Amino acid sequence: MKVFSLVIAIITALLLVSTLVCGLWIRSNKVTDVSSLNFHMNIGITSVIFSFIAVILLIMAVRR
Repeated sequence: MKVFSLVIAIITALLLVSTLVCGLWIRSNKVTDVSSLNFHMNIGITSVIFSFIAVILLIMAVRR
């Protein structure tokens, strides 16, 4: 369970950093291409999902 939690935490951190960088890139370049915005929005949604999984695993570890 510890290894799984660690992998989820690393993936979550990478996705959140990627979302931040992509958001700043979109803002600085004033991107209006729909396919580019959809791609970056999917990264953001995936990072939120992995964040929820990481929080749930953290709560389960604390309750033990």
